[in-house]
Amino acid sequence: MSRKAITRLFLLATVFALFGRLFIVEDYRIVSNSMFPNLKVGQLVFVAKSAFSIKLPFSSFELIKFSRPHRSEVVAFILPQKNHRTHVKRVVAVAGDRLEIKSGQLYINGNLSHYQEFKDSDRQIAGEGFKLQLEQPDGGQPYPIQMEQGKLADYGPIDVPLNHFFFLGDNRTDSIDSRTWGPVPYSYLKGKVLAQF
Repeated sequence: MSRKAITRLFLLATVFALFGRLFIVEDYRIVSNSMFPNLKVGQLVFVAKSAFSIKLPFSSFELIKFSRPHRSEVVAFILPQKNHRTHVKRVVAVAGDRLEIKSGQLYINGNLSHYQEFKDSDRQIAGEGFKLQLEQPDGGQPYPIQMEQGKLADYGPIDVPLNHFFFLGDNRTDSIDSRTWGPVPYSYLKGKVLAQF
């Protein structure tokens, strides 16, 4: 293969890689324990940037809209007030929902989420006072969460505004999330977490 052909092949591969990163998928490293036991520090996740819409690169302008996040989905987003750093958290409430946390339990629109004991030898936690259980909010899918008993403050009630989402970390007693920031606008979302390694 000639040097000219190799250069063209390299440029083409670079263009496809940039296109894919801008519009299709992007990877992130988990940097905190806020999503434990489901995502761990150092774990690589892939985010589908076109899961909800296709945006003009480097802007929040939507070229094509597909869907909106649903309760229980894990989503990547930025917070401009936090230096545009990428965060990965779970959607627990959507626009129009009223959310409240009482005694460590999540209420959506007055309905208590369903809870049951979770046992998984790969994700058992060491430490007295910690509890691992499945949580399933009204209209969402079940997922494991971890909390330290007696250390989760009550929160709310709060109404999620139009085009906003309320995010929580799965490690409820060790997560900075919408309990601190408040609901996150749709325009800050980057995509849906599809795969983890």
